[in-house]
Amino acid sequence: MVVDEKTTKAHKACHEHGYIIGLPGMSIKPTVALVLPIKIAQQMFTEGEMTLLKVHAEVVGPIMPEDPGFGAAVREAQVVLGGWGTPKFDDALLKQFPELRLLAYSAGSVKTTVTDSFYERGLKVTTSASANAVPVAEFTVAMMQALLKQVFWLAPAFSRGGRGAIMDRMSHVRELSNLEVGLVGASRIGHEVVRLLKSYASLHVKMYDPYLSDEQAKEMGVSLSTLEEVCACEVVSIHAPNIPETRHMFNARTLALLPDHGILINTSRGALIDEQALVDEVMRRPLYVLLDVTDPEPPASDSKLRTLENVILTPHIAGAMNQARLEMGKLAIEEAIRFLVGQPLRYEVTKDMLVTQA
Repeated sequence: MVVDEKTTKAHKACHEHGYIIGLPGMSIKPTVALVLPIKIAQQMFTEGEMTLLKVHAEVVGPIMPEDPGFGAAVREAQVVLGGWGTPKFDDALLKQFPELRLLAYSAGSVKTTVTDSFYERGLKVTTSASANAVPVAEFTVAMMQALLKQVFWLAPAFSRGGRGAIMDRMSHVRELSNLEVGLVGASRIGHEVVRLLKSYASLHVKMYDPYLSDEQAKEMGVSLSTLEEVCACEVVSIHAPNIPETRHMFNARTLALLPDHGILINTSRGALIDEQALVDEVMRRPLYVLLDVTDPEPPASDSKLRTLENVILTPHIAGAMNQARLEMGKLAIEEAIRFLVGQPLRYEVTKDMLVTQA
């Protein structure tokens, strides 16, 4: 294979960042291309994991379509390691990957990255969403405790020395025990939240998921419930995908079912909540809400969500941010290696699965 000067310069530039180890066509090993921004790759993949990958494959990148020599660099890639920032594999991009067989995605949802054309070519994709589920679940349970303990309101009141405000909030402090917790969505995150909640005493966990069977609910240790029954719980947490069936599932009718002083947490997608209906309900009576996601995201500058005292907004931080991203990268590399050595994939996402996944 002839490598032009632009390709050589692109590979040299990537090599300086510690990833690229060769040029396509120079090894009998299969080629794996890192197609994501260099900064993201550095957050996701450790030197040790990359060294392990290099045992099985020639690695090129990180490189992006706008980089010089992209087409030549990825032409022989059978596997792509992707993640946040990876472009959509539409017809135009797919033409530059004639040998592609697998996209090992080091982030969560692949919906914005794969296309019908991707699947029509018989290509496979895996996700690292399972590794991302752990930090989201841990954040969720931590927020349950913080909201029950009124931390977000007691801490500033205590700092100001406002005894009246402190005493009023103290009367509503509760613990994560002897409560009903309602979960929406038996997703990877939903499963992990249930696992964490098993360490708490005297909790009754109700789960709403139209795709969950009675037997599966029993195995999880939850009560399969209707959405209305879940909304009546003292703590409600949302872990469902953003699909047409779930848009605004929390609306004026369902939000009205939350008990006074109830807690609502959303770490999934903002579109699942009708935000105007939520604003109206929170202004009407005492509810405590934490939104790690909104619609749009971030909220508009004049959104009332920004001003309501009992609504806590966090900037989509529930998922993997630092250490946990390395676990996601590790999972993606493990999937790539399993594919290269002919072992079954553990976290494949088929086209049919996209209908019910985030």
